Amino acid sequence: MKKKILIVNSSNYIRNFSINNYLKKKYFVKEINFFRNFFIKNLKLLKITFCKFDLILINWNTWSSFFTIFFINLFKNKPIIYDAFTLIHEDYLDNTNKKNIFKNKLYKIIEKLIYLKSDIILTDTEIHKKSILKVLKFKKKIYSINVSQKKLTLKNTKNKSKDKSKIYIVHAGANRKAHNVLKIINLIYKLPHNLKKKINLTLITPDYYSIYKKLVFKLKLEKNISLINFVNYRKYLNIIYHSDICMGLFGKTKKAQSTISNFIVTATNLGKVIVTKETLASKKYLIDNPGVILLKEPQEYYFLQFINKYISSLNYRKSLKNKSKKVYLNNFQINKNYSKLDSIINNIWKLIFVSIF
Repeated sequence: MKKKILIVNSSNYIRNFSINNYLKKKYFVKEINFFRNFFIKNLKLLKITFCKFDLILINWNTWSSFFTIFFINLFKNKPIIYDAFTLIHEDYLDNTNKKNIFKNKLYKIIEKLIYLKSDIILTDTEIHKKSILKVLKFKKKIYSINVSQKKLTLKNTKNKSKDKSKIYIVHAGANRKAHNVLKIINLIYKLPHNLKKKINLTLITPDYYSIYKKLVFKLKLEKNISLINFVNYRKYLNIIYHSDICMGLFGKTKKAQSTISNFIVTATNLGKVIVTKETLASKKYLIDNPGVILLKEPQEYYFLQFINKYISSLNYRKSLKNKSKKVYLNNFQINKNYSKLDSIINNIWKLIFVSIF
């Protein structure tokens, strides 16, 4: 008999969609979606008193998840799987320019309470798993399940405007410290003129669009860098598909060290050449592949070396083509990753019992 799962959502994050769509194909799933203020969100949970289900999956990764979990436990004594795909206090530090020590400690305390109230914890990488154990300091079942995608097959994706003499580079992501868009702009700016003129960088970034546009103008990079404020998903995929190189995360935050971005997962899915900072996560999930270039410090020097070789050698370019697809198949392919989730769901009571004793 199929298990019945209650899913509590609050985000349109691609990880949530991919997990939920996978579960809908295998189980009876009821979703409660939270997109309004805090009180309305929790009032919606009254619905659970009328629902019959076997377990609860919470992919609402925020400090107020604690109240949701506490509220659920008042009415339903069912196993709770909490998807802490990233850490709340890390996310706070990654989004703010003014670090508040009190807030950071408070978020860590709330995180610990969330983990204690959950039966099973999921996260995206083994590095985040270690971070959760460090916060928790308590025995708990934690599983890392990478951000995953189904195989992408794009059709009718001709790009007649593409100049074959240019190298097309793309980066997509919100303006977070983990992304460090300013660093990416600076890497292009510091290239010598003979290489720079061959570069066409597209930045898809919804935040600080006008600030980046002014900076590009100030650095006289209008011919090298174009910015896009918003693009639909199909156009987003087409831009990546027609690119030669995808730029990853260049931030100095803990989150930059611990995570693999959705954009990089998509780039590996499409077999693109990837250039990203060498981090704990990249060394674990993107290593030993010629299609992935991990830049050490000083990044400007190694980026210059790579671009120079990429532009001057056709054989080198060919040697990198479609190689990153193997990274996708090894780490981010949806059925492979979510078979672990199936095992957790189907053995949840056994796992909880083992974690207690």
